[in-house]
Amino acid sequence: MAKSNSQGAQVSASKPMLGSYFGNHKKALSHTLNEQKKKPLASILTCAVIGIAILLPTLLGVFLSNLERSQLSFDNTTQMTVMLSKTLSPIKGATFAQELTKIEGIESAKFIHQDDALEEFKATFELESTLEHLSDNPLPHSIIVTLSDSANTIEQAQKLRTSLLGKPEIDLVQLDLMWVQRLNSITNFLSLSTWILGLMLSIAVILILGNTIRLAIENRKDEIAVLKLVGGTDAFVCRPFLYLGIFYGIGGGIFSIILCSVVLAILAQPIEALKASYQSDFSLSGLNIETTLFILLVGTFLGWCAAKISVKQHISAIEPS
Repeated sequence: MAKSNSQGAQVSASKPMLGSYFGNHKKALSHTLNEQKKKPLASILTCAVIGIAILLPTLLGVFLSNLERSQLSFDNTTQMTVMLSKTLSPIKGATFAQELTKIEGIESAKFIHQDDALEEFKATFELESTLEHLSDNPLPHSIIVTLSDSANTIEQAQKLRTSLLGKPEIDLVQLDLMWVQRLNSITNFLSLSTWILGLMLSIAVILILGNTIRLAIENRKDEIAVLKLVGGTDAFVCRPFLYLGIFYGIGGGIFSIILCSVVLAILAQPIEALKASYQSDFSLSGLNIETTLFILLVGTFLGWCAAKISVKQHISAIEPS
């Protein structure tokens, strides 16, 4: 019975302590927000600076994700053009196309008659008047080969191309992978640049916010000394400044999201014009929910880190005289 009463007393004592803990956090947060209301312009400018710093790696990340998506789009439609020997008749060419589908790595093979290829060439490049003077069709019969998923990589496609070139019915195999290799190089470069730029700007954000919070500590130096004099702990004194760093971090993240959306909206029309000139199906996707939450999380973390470093360095040095 006595043991039961003791446990009940411990639970009852823990409830006020827990309520006091959250109450102190609530007061610290409320105090921080009220202080920012007194100087809205300075708070907005600080958040804007943080937002611009976060914006640059965010934009690079968005373009990088779109480039990677375009690579996946290419990988799903890998094709090669097989030029047949001119001595091969159309019937034998069509039969040979069916035989190619039995090769591992080839999903389908479509035979293209040389006359059909010439007509398509005329229509594409508008050279009908020029090509009419030709006595013979210079184009050979060809086969459009679509690769299966098992051969849907640059290495496998190159290996299959080498294998096809060894067949006597084939004169040439066109597999234009140079632009894909360049796209891979650009993607790798952008990925590394995004991480480096993000790291450098994260350090810059921490330094900017750290200096801002240092000034806030200096302005309240006397108040901090009085709080310590009446028994306020370092944790209690630091709490409002930690919330201040988080406030600036979240505000900077929100600014970054808004600015990124504006920039992408401005670039939408020029990208559409560029896409049309290259006859590409590339589309620029904006921020999704995961990226938006990640930006806010990064801003919050940077703000907290800056505040933690600043208060640890400066508040501990303030002692009541």
